[in-house]
Amino acid sequence: MPRKYTISPEAAHERARKARAAQLSVKHYVQKIVERAPELTDADYAKLRTIGLRLDGGATE
Repeated sequence: MPRKYTISPEAAHERARKARAAQLSVKHYVQKIVERAPELTDADYAKLRTIGLRLDGGATE
């Protein structure tokens, strides 16, 4: 049975480009860090503090 719909190669390429851009976004990386937080070491926390992150839920002043 043939597919009920198809998309053009250009549309498929654009969809893939947008999906890859989403994977490389800062939001995506932050989410991955949050998901794997139990694995973080003290050295990892020190690196996060260098960019102004506090580990108690806020940004440093």
